[in-house]
Amino acid sequence: MRASRLSVIFVLFANIMLNEAYPATDADCTRLFDMADIQNASLTISAIHFDQQNVFDLSEPGTFWLHRFANYSHIISKEVTIANDLLFQPESPLNLAELAETERILRGRSYIRDADVKVSLYCPENNTVEVLVTTWDNWSLLPKIDFSSEGGATEYSIGIAEDNLLGTGNQLQLDYAKDAERTGYLFSFASPNILGSHWQALTRYANNSDGESYQFNIQRPFYRLSSPWAVSFDVYKDKQQINDYVLGEKVNQYDRTQQGFTSFIGWRLAGNSKRIHRLNSGVTLEDVSFIENEDTLFDLPAERNLSRVWVEYQLLEDQYRKLYNINQFNRVEDINLGWQAYLRLGMLQQGLGADASGWQVDAAVEKAWSLHHDVWLLASFRYHGLKMADLRQQLISTHWQMVYQLNRQSSVVGILDLQRGKDLFADEALYLGGDTGLRAFPLFYQRGDNRMVATAEYRYYTDWNILHIFDVGFAGFADAGRSWGAEQRGENEIDDNILYGVGVGVRLLSTHSSRGTMVHIDLTRPVTDNPELGSWQWRITAKRRF
Repeated sequence: MRASRLSVIFVLFANIMLNEAYPATDADCTRLFDMADIQNASLTISAIHFDQQNVFDLSEPGTFWLHRFANYSHIISKEVTIANDLLFQPESPLNLAELAETERILRGRSYIRDADVKVSLYCPENNTVEVLVTTWDNWSLLPKIDFSSEGGATEYSIGIAEDNLLGTGNQLQLDYAKDAERTGYLFSFASPNILGSHWQALTRYANNSDGESYQFNIQRPFYRLSSPWAVSFDVYKDKQQINDYVLGEKVNQYDRTQQGFTSFIGWRLAGNSKRIHRLNSGVTLEDVSFIENEDTLFDLPAERNLSRVWVEYQLLEDQYRKLYNINQFNRVEDINLGWQAYLRLGMLQQGLGADASGWQVDAAVEKAWSLHHDVWLLASFRYHGLKMADLRQQLISTHWQMVYQLNRQSSVVGILDLQRGKDLFADEALYLGGDTGLRAFPLFYQRGDNRMVATAEYRYYTDWNILHIFDVGFAGFADAGRSWGAEQRGENEIDDNILYGVGVGVRLLSTHSSRGTMVHIDLTRPVTDNPELGSWQWRITAKRRF
């Protein structure tokens, strides 16, 4: 009897605590922990509840004053900011696909680390449900201070970026920089969802001592799979220095200015909810010019104007899966296993300023497959073609990635990248080395119209973290690659042989930052007889992938 009374007391206490955490609005309502229980029911959403979590969970062991200060100084995403991204409203029919798509939209916001959208309460008496939207914020205030002094020259930059301004989801960046060649400042502001209208806006302005750059974009994208239309207006000007390299050494430099305007309108065509067809039509004004500077040693590339009108067809299949340890680790990745493709046909128009009549074709196909429950294959194919006067330009690119998940904490990954070009513009050559593919070799070591990179990598994902700020992973890798077919510039002989390199590294994933960067600390060694390349070298980079 004593044990029975204790059981009754325990059940009563558990129900009291559960009702405190999730207060019910109807005594006949039932809390749901598995949405499959109501998958075939025709239900209406009666209420939506929000639970916005701060950056750090202070109940976790190991948190201290730094995490408390971060939470105290961080403005949590406002409820209206989260609500503006919902694809459903109270009194609307329950659609589980809309809940899943809302999750993906919220996870796609830089200021949200993760999101969970689920039915929390089922009321069979009036055939309604309540939905709970839980979000976990990222740390969004990112100060920037860089300083270096070498050879009597001082370089520095100071700035600040806020990716969730006052909890509204808006982005603001201010930056001032000085180096040996220029000084300047940058201002940018972006709103991903203006007042819940699904319109987006971006304003960026940079004023440097050698020129200015700017961009203004306003658009209403296909923000959801069922969006019936989209429209966009974009005007830009970008000035930057372009360097030519041979064997990693700079042999030439010049200034390039790109400016133009793009506008399009798009419609969703008839089709079922899992296979979306879209048609876009637009106009692009594109002008590229070049100017010599004090380090220009060779002839400048020819200026070009590729203004055109175009039409584009898009295909998107909705087969999204929540996966882990594909391109990152220890976080949800939304991978689409369906076909994604587009085909854009453009006609160059001299009436718009184009140098000559002609056509431009751009196409892409992407697909991911589950070959086994622990084997994933991701592939893409892209084509670019341009015919104008005597120019017959082509660029074919394909990317293949296979991920074999040995267990929860380790994977073997193979990657193959191939690019074959013809008559590429001189300022758009394909480089190889460092961040461009071959990690053991200097940046921009090889240059050409063609490029091949193959990588085999072992990845180990630990449960370690540093101060609850960085998750830790390890990698061992071997790379092989080649870039060839370039015009020789400078006195160095071009090395267009196949290059090999090996390395090991540490991966530090910034788990609570809105930029979501991953610090790569690699120890690499080129497999070569060239004594000038040295042996083992340390390199530190920041990327978004493992």
